[in-house]
Amino acid sequence: MIFRTLILVAAFMISVPSFAQLQTGIYFSSDKKFTEIIEDLGNPLPGNPVMIVKTFVPKHGSYVWFLNESKAKNSAYYDDNPKDLHAGIFLEDHGGILPQIAFNDFAAGLAQPKYLINSCEIEDANNDGFPEFYLTYFEESDGLDAKPLKVIVYTRLGGDKFSKSKITAWIPFQSEDQYREAKDTNFRLLPQDIRLKAEQILKKAKNDISIF
Repeated sequence: MIFRTLILVAAFMISVPSFAQLQTGIYFSSDKKFTEIIEDLGNPLPGNPVMIVKTFVPKHGSYVWFLNESKAKNSAYYDDNPKDLHAGIFLEDHGGILPQIAFNDFAAGLAQPKYLINSCEIEDANNDGFPEFYLTYFEESDGLDAKPLKVIVYTRLGGDKFSKSKITAWIPFQSEDQYREAKDTNFRLLPQDIRLKAEQILKKAKNDISIF
């Protein structure tokens, strides 16, 4: 069976209530602002950014979200040019940036994690004035096992620190296997609006993936 990788299009889903006055910019390597951000703030993660998102949150400050790829450190055979994934949310502070929370996943053996860029989103789903960051990626691999499609939700609910929640869909490779979803403990504790948003993203990403 051959996987068809979801094409990374220069489109990024942003949904922000107008009253919140969030100001969000999405930048790719072809954008002048992309280069300016790296010149001003540096590249704080391994590898090269495939996308940078800047979000100004009133009363909270300006946040920068880097989604990077680097050459895989481990031996990997699924892809001719395997990549490791590194992402992080940073708070701008006096001309620099302060790390808030980080993400890493690594290619190894026959497994290759890949961002689904057009299913990575920012939204204030519960209208509390602070957005959630939804990171979506797929673990491609060669073999008969089900493949994990993950939506990681980064929130800052009722505190100064970000927390991580996750919902995973296991995409069956064989027709006799069953589709299933797994939600971690933190995800089950999220407000309903945020859970529903993450589930919508997962459903869209699943429908966009063609396995056969």
